[in-house]
Amino acid sequence: MIGTKILFLEDDPLYLESIKDFLEEENFIVDTCNDGDDFLNKIYETIYDLYILDINVPKIDGLELMKILDEYHDTTMKLVLTSRVNSLTKSFHNGCDDYLNKTTDIEELLIRIKSLIKRAYNSHDESIKITDEINYNIFNKKLYTLTQDIDLELRTSIILDYMIKKRGEYVTSQELERCTYASNSQSKSDVIRYHIWNLRNRFGKDLIESKKTLGYKLKPLGIK
Repeated sequence: MIGTKILFLEDDPLYLESIKDFLEEENFIVDTCNDGDDFLNKIYETIYDLYILDINVPKIDGLELMKILDEYHDTTMKLVLTSRVNSLTKSFHNGCDDYLNKTTDIEELLIRIKSLIKRAYNSHDESIKITDEINYNIFNKKLYTLTQDIDLELRTSIILDYMIKKRGEYVTSQELERCTYASNSQSKSDVIRYHIWNLRNRFGKDLIESKKTLGYKLKPLGIK
């Protein structure tokens, strides 16, 4: 299923369900977990766009989890959502990208989530122009023109999504494997090459530049 994927760590079942229901009504894809071990198991199996973490959870708390994510060089956006007092400074020190108290209005939570997703794409808008005719919606992860949506294979879409986040920069096959395949997946560089070929075949070879020593670079409209 394509869309913005969120992993929500929270051990209060009622609060967890209320936030999950709200976010799903806003068309986010939400997985949940109630302890630190389950959180690590989930990210081993799935690539997410955003982590929402409570701090006071069993087994491995949210602060320690952020340290682990930093050690793994996991650059997924992290929003701390907690009721623990005096935890703001330590949360940012341990690697969170934003911080909210659970008493915050739920509409502000939505604003902060959307802001973090836009930050991940280095964009102020919900869509990014790829060519003169093609745009990409960063929330539903769909390519579209004025008249139709453009469908891609699931894995090709995931690789394109990462390259859009890194547009204008070279990314190696190894980085694409690490950041677009879950840790429990078996992937190979020749599979990455197939998906790059697929994108060039659909949108023209000039959209993606390649250099043997540097990797691949997406060159959407306006980027040299």
